[in-house]
Amino acid sequence: MSYPSGMDTYTKGFIVVSLAYFVAAAGLGIWMGADTAPDWAWFGHIHFNLLGFMAMMIYGVGYFILPRFNARPLVWPGAVAIHFFLANVGLIGMVVTAPSRPSSAFLIFSLVSLLSVVLFAVNLGATIILPAPPATAEPEEPDHVVTPEMRIGEIISRWPATVDVFVKNGFAPLANPAHQEKVKSLPVTLAMGCANHQVDLEKITSLLNAVVSGGASPAGTPETPSRTIGPDDVIGEVLRTYPATEDIFRRYYGEACFSCPGQATETVRQSTMMHNADEKKLLAELNEASRSGD
Repeated sequence: MSYPSGMDTYTKGFIVVSLAYFVAAAGLGIWMGADTAPDWAWFGHIHFNLLGFMAMMIYGVGYFILPRFNARPLVWPGAVAIHFFLANVGLIGMVVTAPSRPSSAFLIFSLVSLLSVVLFAVNLGATIILPAPPATAEPEEPDHVVTPEMRIGEIISRWPATVDVFVKNGFAPLANPAHQEKVKSLPVTLAMGCANHQVDLEKITSLLNAVVSGGASPAGTPETPSRTIGPDDVIGEVLRTYPATEDIFRRYYGEACFSCPGQATETVRQSTMMHNADEKKLLAELNEASRSGD
């Protein structure tokens, strides 16, 4: 489980604008100390610090960290973008209309700012208070993954270990890597290939599925998984799929990694960013452990 990319964009956006408001507040503070600044500058200095720097930093960090404590994404992830625009429009509008307060314009922007605060509180509060959704059982793999209608190129791309089955059952040209690359782009299905090479379709389909389902390869060696662990894989899913990676995570992050509910949503990349770990090195070790543990 992961967060929508749009939410990540606005979560980072809150951090960026909070720093911008911090700079603006500091600039107004220098002006106020060096000269007789107008009333709106005092107002802007205070509110850029409170509703700009402090509040928006809390928004960004809160959206990123707090839902992970409950092992679930936000209840309303689409509301993050609305909150982002309301918070900024409300704050800037308040500062711009501050010289004319009390006024209808200032009141409107104040209400917009208040609405943004309420939106954050309701969204994040519901996410933390509501119970985490029950884990859904992963769908069972069908007995026969490879079908006669699948392209040969797709089969050898997804399951490289099937190349040996093809080569030893009438598809000798596939022993050539260059020919393999060519076949990957062709619309030739397994049924069509068997007809062209006069190969028993039922027999080779059965052999291919034996390899795909984790059985022994024609050479008698266990199949090596074709999928590699990537930076966007969720830690909890990696641990369930490759139990041998547990020692690697423990060495990098300690025992707390296995009691933290964040592993249900945290990706490998996010974990390295939060723990200041080397992403490439961690992925290399995770993939080595996943291969050795199969």
